[in-house]
Amino acid sequence: MDSTLSPKAVRALERSASPAVAKVEAPEERHQMSAPSVAVAASAPARILPPDAAQLALRQQQASKDAVAHAQSLWNVGSREAAIEWMEEVVATAERAVAAGATPATTRLLVLPVRELARMQLAQSHPQAVWDLLTRLEPYLGNQADLWAVRANAAQRLGRHQDSVHAYMVALQSRPNEQRWLLGAAVSLAALGQLTSAAEMAEKARAVGSVSKDVLAYLRQTGVPVKD
Repeated sequence: MDSTLSPKAVRALERSASPAVAKVEAPEERHQMSAPSVAVAASAPARILPPDAAQLALRQQQASKDAVAHAQSLWNVGSREAAIEWMEEVVATAERAVAAGATPATTRLLVLPVRELARMQLAQSHPQAVWDLLTRLEPYLGNQADLWAVRANAAQRLGRHQDSVHAYMVALQSRPNEQRWLLGAAVSLAALGQLTSAAEMAEKARAVGSVSKDVLAYLRQTGVPVKD
């Protein structure tokens, strides 16, 4: 059975399963930033942060947001590879700090830039880069459901359907009614020949809301017994 998605099915599935890069209008001066400025503390925070530590945490969070906003401003004016290179530097800076001493505070600072970098890389059709990034940082990212779903999407694009199913299932543990993830799991299960399980995922997705006819047609084409 031909398991190649039709162009319509590809577009329908990518609209539901692929994360979009948010468009953020940033001030012009953001283009003048010369290097990522995400400062990450490596010391373990107290349960209740003292005033100085609380201020430091706020400054770090703002620096991370500013770095992401700068990348988005580059993206919005068409400098997409420059935006990706910028985010790679931001992530590398945060990763070094986390590796030096992982704490809840440093891990939180890593999640935002990793999420944005992965979204940009997927939008530019770099699934291998996304897979490498998220598997490398898995020990620090923990149970971030949306990042597991992005990892699943990247694995699916690479034809790593067993890995895709695993990642979607991890994501669905936190958000079991996320329709796009249910459909993503159904597609990879179908590619693995697990048609009954694929049908179960598809029916769960349909229970959440309407599903694209093109995606359902593709699943039927691969032999998945989806109900009319």
